[in-house]
Parts: sequence; C-alpha cells; structure tokens
Amino acid sequence: MARTTTAFPGERNAQSPGWVAPNGRFFPCSAFEHDTVAEELAVRFYPHEARRKTGTHIFEEKHWVRLLDDGAFHAGPDMRGAPRITQAQRDRLFDLAMTDLDSDFSSKVLRWLDGAEELDLSNPTHHSLSII
Repeated sequence: MARTTTAFPGERNAQSPGWVAPNGRFFPCSAFEHDTVAEELAVRFYPHEARRKTGTHIFEEKHWVRLLDDGAFHAGPDMRGAPRITQAQRDRLFDLAMTDLDSDFSSKVLRWLDGAEELDLSNPTHHSLSII
C-alpha cells in the first residue's frame, strides 16, 4: 500500500482536503483518503488506541478537523453541530484560505470559520485531546 502521508507531507499550505490536528499541523490527503490517512496517522501518533479503534474514530474523539475538498470541515463526533476547534486549527485553516482568496475553497473555509466555536484545551473534559 502506498503511504499517503509520504506523498502528502504535513505542513504543506495548499488548498487541499486533509486533517488538521489540534496543534494546527496539517496533513493533506486526496478527497477520498481521509480514512486511510487517519489509520496511518493514528498508528503513528496514538498506537495504543489504534489497536482498539479506527483512526477516524480516534480523530473525531480528539477533535481533529476533517477538511473536505470544497473547504467545508467537521471536527468532533457531532457532525451536525457547529465545529469546535482550537485556536491553532483556526489559524491553520485561515492560512489555507489565504493562499488563494478567489477560490470557492477559501470562501467556504472562511464561512465555516465564522460558525466554528472555540475548543478550550485547558478544560478538564478535553484532557483526552492529546496533541501530536
């Protein structure tokens, strides 16, 4: 199996679908490879949990942002509510939007950022949100 994370190394600032960790690190991927990349990264960053849960499930619990190819994004297990993201995730998403302000991707990211709520990592209920 090809290693998607090698093909799309973290920290690239391109308008691409991918995952944004709570610390703001960006892991781009192809539009339909979120689950594959989540599995690879979960084994790497959360090896004990990856034995019991899928990478996507781990990322939802830890509030990683799933950034879609159209600029929409979700964070956390509640896909219907307003996404709750960290300041570092907000900053990274804003940086991604700024790379091409005229794109539909940027417009949608900025609209979603307006509706996102702040996730406070100092809150004791979020201690399980270990950051890579």
